[in-house]
Amino acid sequence: MRFLLTMFLVSLAANVAFAQEHSAHWYNKEAQTGKFSVILNVPDGTEAIVAVAREKGVDTLVGAINELTYQRKILNCTAPACWPPLVLLGIDKDMNGKYEADDYAWQWSLASGSPDPQLLHGDTFIQCEAPATATGPDANFTPQDVYATYYCYSPDLTGTTYAFYGTLFFYQVGAAALVTGITPLHHILAIKVHAGGSTSWMNYNALVDRVTMGGATRIDEPNNSRSHFEVMTAH
Repeated sequence: MRFLLTMFLVSLAANVAFAQEHSAHWYNKEAQTGKFSVILNVPDGTEAIVAVAREKGVDTLVGAINELTYQRKILNCTAPACWPPLVLLGIDKDMNGKYEADDYAWQWSLASGSPDPQLLHGDTFIQCEAPATATGPDANFTPQDVYATYYCYSPDLTGTTYAFYGTLFFYQVGAAALVTGITPLHHILAIKVHAGGSTSWMNYNALVDRVTMGGATRIDEPNNSRSHFEVMTAH
């Protein structure tokens, strides 16, 4: 089903410019490599989170990450709500071989003031954000070194708030384990790049291309990335 949806969106993208609704899809007007990038459309970040995600074929130990990058081009935003897209790594915390957290639903429950730990289903995630907002749209694609420069955080042990704040290196050496439960031996089974979830993304359109982790390209073109798209609204 996801494959059929992806191919439908590929054909649709050829005639779509900047959507006026929350959406994420393949975009063939501009790419950093190949023929396609992903466009993230977020008219109002308080209403939705939109993402490109890959789970199939992703299985990397937290302690084994040696690089995590993507290419970004912000096409439109209203300053200061011009934050680069975030990167989310899905963690198989209960070690049952599956990533089952309803991560974006949990984030909306936290934003509502009624965090619901059950939405994590025994798993958790690492979310990484840029150290500073962009000043406005990008003239060109800009490489993002998430591993070295982004700051990351995760649900705490109770699943009712965020805990920790540091680069991925600290997760790798176990420094975040006491407050998040994430150890270097936990497996990453999903990688997502998203925008939205707060006022940090308003009147926002951005391109994402060539997402890499552990020396391998994870999201790039429709025919090789095995990815799908997610839109999670606040209500």
